[in-house]
Amino acid sequence: MLFELEGEHTRITRMHTSTLLGPETFQSMPWRNGLGTTVELLRQDLPGETGFAWRLSMADVTEDGEFSNFSGYDRTLLLLEGNGLTLDCGGARHRLEQPLQAARFRGEDATVATLHDGPVKDFNVMTSRQHCNARVSAHAKPTATHIEVSTKLLLIYAVTGDLRIDSSGDGNLRIPPQHLLVVQDPVAEPLPCRGASFIATQISNIAQYDTDPQN
Repeated sequence: MLFELEGEHTRITRMHTSTLLGPETFQSMPWRNGLGTTVELLRQDLPGETGFAWRLSMADVTEDGEFSNFSGYDRTLLLLEGNGLTLDCGGARHRLEQPLQAARFRGEDATVATLHDGPVKDFNVMTSRQHCNARVSAHAKPTATHIEVSTKLLLIYAVTGDLRIDSSGDGNLRIPPQHLLVVQDPVAEPLPCRGASFIATQISNIAQYDTDPQN
């Protein structure tokens, strides 16, 4: 196991350990630039350093403005709610108009957000380039789909509705809306999912830190 984690429900099977985290475990904190607030779902801190190896969070963007500087981090931002926004990131432009559309950019690039028509909510995945990387996939209300599991840490966030995960040989898991399932050491095989929109994040190349993820 990569770390110890306690949440609403922790389940240990012959294949993996899975922990379900709800909104009451998430933490709010101000942006680095002081212009808004982030809701942090989960992160893994770096031992003896300031900063984190990886972090999942959400934020309400209520006005146009520049993003905080996160030098050394790779970022994936997905639109959750609202009429969209455009990100200008170091010369590249990303226009997000539909739920779960994603933009990928470097944390050190000067990034300015322009709202299309009112506030939006977004979902953020950040990884320290020096310590790990992330593969992020999003699925909008699939009747049935699957996640191609290939890492030792899988994070699944149910956006809307109840998400059903078919865990081979161990029955089904249910993720309520706005909950995060943390799966350690999942089997490297397709993982069937159905019933709700969700975001799957796979973190790889993680050092075996003697620290717990924070939530």
